[in-house]
Amino acid sequence: AALFQITKSDVMEGTDYDTAGTYNTGKNRVQGIELSLVGNITERLSTQLGMSVMESEILESNDPANEGGILANFADQSAFAQVRYQLTDKFSFGSSANYSSEVYVGQPDSAANEDISVPDYIVYDVFANYTFNEQLSTRLNVANITDENYYQTAYRSGGFAYIGDARNVQLAVAFEF
Repeated sequence: AALFQITKSDVMEGTDYDTAGTYNTGKNRVQGIELSLVGNITERLSTQLGMSVMESEILESNDPANEGGILANFADQSAFAQVRYQLTDKFSFGSSANYSSEVYVGQPDSAANEDISVPDYIVYDVFANYTFNEQLSTRLNVANITDENYYQTAYRSGGFAYIGDARNVQLAVAFEF
């Protein structure tokens, strides 16, 4: 478990860009808690679990209307879970899930537009590992196995969104010498 507080000062803020440009006048804070648990359920079944809950706040701004607001593009809650089963000494497989809460849009390090948001999402992945010998192993990853359409965040007005990864497959081979 971890409690944390991060305070960031001299945050760059845009003004009217045509005449004044940007200033390093902002200050924001993120407070939160992170919990994680890692271990073996049985001799062959292991897990990793983690979650965080955070709260952001604009402390100082060139625009007083931003003060007290929350940060844009910031997920207040996130979680991760993974299970892995060691079927044999050489072969294991598993699955994981990643969750991110709703995100309000805006420019990074600025106050969020709380009228426009990107919805929360969960993405599921699967993987398998095979060890041929001490020197050679392989890993197969299938990310976003359900091919979920999701958005990680959006910029300012919400007209430009960052799309999450579609289903994808990766095969890695490792050789140590």
